Amino acid sequence: MPRVRASNTTIKPINLGIVANEFFDREIGRMGGFGWAAWKVSKLFHEHPEYGVHATFLSQAMPSDGNGIQVHGTRLFNRKGGRLTSVRRLGALKLDLLLMIDYRPTYSFFARALPRTPVIVWVRDPRTPKDMEKIQTLRIPGEEGIRPQGIEAIDCTSLSKIVNNSRFFRRPILFATPSPELAARVPDTYGVPPREVTFLPNLIELDPGEVSKSSRPSVVFLGRLDPLKRPWIFVKLAELFPQVEFLFLGQSHFEGVGSWRPSNLPANVRLVGHVNENEKLKILTSSWALLSTSIHEGLAVSFLEALACEMPIVGCHNPEEVVSRFGVFVGRWDGSGLEGVPYFSEGLKKLLHDTALRVRLGKEGRAWVQDTHNPSRFLHAFRSLSARVGVRLPVTGER
Repeated sequence: MPRVRASNTTIKPINLGIVANEFFDREIGRMGGFGWAAWKVSKLFHEHPEYGVHATFLSQAMPSDGNGIQVHGTRLFNRKGGRLTSVRRLGALKLDLLLMIDYRPTYSFFARALPRTPVIVWVRDPRTPKDMEKIQTLRIPGEEGIRPQGIEAIDCTSLSKIVNNSRFFRRPILFATPSPELAARVPDTYGVPPREVTFLPNLIELDPGEVSKSSRPSVVFLGRLDPLKRPWIFVKLAELFPQVEFLFLGQSHFEGVGSWRPSNLPANVRLVGHVNENEKLKILTSSWALLSTSIHEGLAVSFLEALACEMPIVGCHNPEEVVSRFGVFVGRWDGSGLEGVPYFSEGLKKLLHDTALRVRLGKEGRAWVQDTHNPSRFLHAFRSLSARVGVRLPVTGER
């Protein structure tokens, strides 16, 4: 890779390892928020070599031919063979920095195999013991005796051992998050009381231009159709609003017992499935509102993408008061969530019937996303974090 010239100094590009358990590619795994974040970071640096970052995906859970495969144009390195062989292969990448997309226990191999390589943990969905207790109440209607798939408690406190061991090697580890209020969950989730948790925004690139909404009211469910997201609430609301089109954008990651299987859907419900970025932009810019029915959320990417397309939100989680500021917050509802349907219904009715309110909230939400979660702010924050752990990126003329 050619050297990058910035100002009057020639700086060698850094090698960034992006550690995740998914990469937003249906061929190799889930299509979730962690994968979306990994993809967006790699895409930014791949499309802008002048930023001086060469990215590699790292995972223990993805397929590999031993030499690595390409995902979104980025090499995917997976542990293969014995530990010593994997460590040698990893060392050959000469990584300068690890960016962990949140933290999962499978990430520990990379942190331990590279004990002196600085780490930035991008906290996206921290689940405290209280959060996990709430998630365990989830049941699929009509299958109360069956444990839903995808709600297993994940113990992420092994990160504390990595932090403690890093002090011996003087390896810096910093925490960052796209939602400052998530900082309070860090100690209980990871067993680590960090000195600070820095803001590292999302990379929302959707640029819808002038938005034109459909003549027929339409609302969107944006995300995997997994039990955690409680898609059955969306279906129940469709029954109450037969004049409104309800669009499922996404697909289930699970199959069989404990998964949600759509059946006998109302005529006004459409299963769109996973769509590419252009098709998603077309649907979001024409739709009226986003419905978020999940039993647990951080600052969901779906919130930001909907707001970027001037879609207010009706939801039962209110991170940073985003939903109450740019939509209708209906309160928290655990279990199946069906008890909250009347409140979802009132919130949706409010937005559908009050055009002036819906338009104003949509425009205000779009302005907030454009100002807060954009590639320029991400790059500025990432460069600052990298410098703090001793990794210098070129200074370019980006705004």
